Order: sequence, then structure tokens, then C-alpha cells
Amino acid sequence: MLPYVVPMLAFLLVLQLEGVAPADFALLLYVLRVVAPVGALAYFWSQGCYRELRLKLSWMTVSDLLVGVALAAMWILPYVLFPQLRPSGADAEFDPTMFGVAWVSWVLALRMIGYAMVTPVMEELFMRSFVMRYADVYDGDQDFRKLPLARFTWRSFIVVVVVFMGTHMMWEWWVMLPWAVLTNLWFYYRKDLFAIIVVHAATNASILLAAIFASDLFSDGVGGKLSLWFLV
Repeated sequence: MLPYVVPMLAFLLVLQLEGVAPADFALLLYVLRVVAPVGALAYFWSQGCYRELRLKLSWMTVSDLLVGVALAAMWILPYVLFPQLRPSGADAEFDPTMFGVAWVSWVLALRMIGYAMVTPVMEELFMRSFVMRYADVYDGDQDFRKLPLARFTWRSFIVVVVVFMGTHMMWEWWVMLPWAVLTNLWFYYRKDLFAIIVVHAATNASILLAAIFASDLFSDGVGGKLSLWFLV
């Protein structure tokens, strides 16, 4: 259990520290958002964990990428069509200039690494490898690792969707629900943990690229421009 839970806890701990630490530590904690879970993942990988995760590139990987991009469009579209669904307040948006204009490129690079690379690996190991299988054995004495990946049961399907919803903000539920359902279905089809990580990574990378290049292209519904930075 620890190899799947610790990277998530490390990430969440850094987020909690960001809320209480002095401003002088902001840059360090921003870097730790990436370094802490990566360090945990690397440690457990070196111990022989995550044997179910295998790098398998094929033509189907292109399909995984396309599915991820399509799901990113599905994630963004409701907020473009109905801007009132977005969160309110300046604090709800990611600010790439948080450490000054000179740091923007570094901030965005680190955000891309964390959001589009580290998060998909960390979350999919937790959700689709651990939670999905553990949900079916938690009330027994069977080792969840003995279960095959992408094994459908209504219990595990619903638990994964609910946990995904619970780990996101309420204003995201409009898009989190269909995203969780559709990625579950794709996982059942592909039966490959690396494939669903690629889907997740493509979704996140596409959303971040949209925030960078498509902010202010759409109306906010009240005569202004719609920033997409709240999505990341």
C-alpha cells in the first residue's frame, strides 16, 4: 500500500505547507511539489515496486494521446460555453508571474513537468492500480496486487469515480465526473496502466497549453476576456 499512497501524501503535504509557510519559502515549496512525489516514486521504483507499470509504445499510444487531447477539450468546453461555472476570485487562478516576470519560463516548465508528467504517474498508480483493486478486497484478506489490472466490478468503478471527485474542487465536478467515467472505460479497453497514464498526461498537457496560448481568446460572458489559468 505504501508505494501507492506515500507519493500522494508527499504531494498533499507540500500543498498544505504552502498554505501556512512564510512567503520566503514559496519558491522552495513550489519546487517541492515536483521533487517530493518524484523522490517517493523513484525510491519505491528502485525497491522493485510498480511491476505492473511497463513502458510499451505502439501505434495504440497515438490513440491514447488523441483520447487525452479530446478529453482536455471536453474539460475546457463547458467553461468556455458557460463562464459562470468557473471559480470566482483572483486566488482561484494559477499565476505564472508569481515569482516575477523573469521566472515565468521556469515556473511554466516546472508546472508542465509536475502537472503533465508527475501527476499522471502518481495519480494513476494510486487510482487505477491501488484504489481500483483495493476496493474489491478491502473487506477480505486477499492481497490487492493479486488482482489483474482493469478488472471491472461496479464497486471498484464507482469507488474510483467517487475518489476522483473527492480529490477535486466542487466547481470541477461538472467535468471530473465524465472524465473519470470515460478514462475508466478506456482503461478497461486498453488494460494497460502506461496507456492510461499517457491519456492523463495528454489531457493535462493540453489543458496547460490551452491556458498558455488560448487565454483571452474567449469571452467571459460579461464583456471581458476569459482567462483559462483557473484550469491549472
